[in-house]
Amino acid sequence: MIGSVLGILYGVAQILVPCLPPTPLSSQGLLTNEKYLGKWYYMGVASWEKEDIATFEGVDNSVAVLHKGVNSSAVMTAAMHIEGQCKTLSWTYKIDPDSDPFMEEGEHIALAFDGKWVKCPTCLLLLKMGSESGLLRIMLFGQSPQAFSFNLEVFVQSYAKFEHPCTNDTFG
Repeated sequence: MIGSVLGILYGVAQILVPCLPPTPLSSQGLLTNEKYLGKWYYMGVASWEKEDIATFEGVDNSVAVLHKGVNSSAVMTAAMHIEGQCKTLSWTYKIDPDSDPFMEEGEHIALAFDGKWVKCPTCLLLLKMGSESGLLRIMLFGQSPQAFSFNLEVFVQSYAKFEHPCTNDTFG
């Protein structure tokens, strides 16, 4: 219910302010649309705070798999190559139809966006926020390693530097 109301409000806001980020994907859609399930290549991460992305410093290669978990959850498991060592991390996103498109991951709230936001139709963006910790980071994943160089450049230029895509103003 809350998700539906927020979705309607966001849709109206996008009409009034067309440069807002796109409407998030349905969290339930992540579980039911084969386009989003499966293998994803880590392409980049951005945040205002360096400590929000510290886990990903030194990552030179990562492949993640998004799959259905138990009890209406989505699980992303990543094999990461960080500074010469392999590390496996896993995140479980609880999906509640009443709070769609929001997902819970521990103490964080997450939203998913399709790659059209960064001109990459075969990409997925995951935005993670933490009300207690103040965490705010967005991660970019591609379905193939070939999408990496061009789309990472667009992502870095538009979002890692936090330049507004409509005005090129830098957020401060």
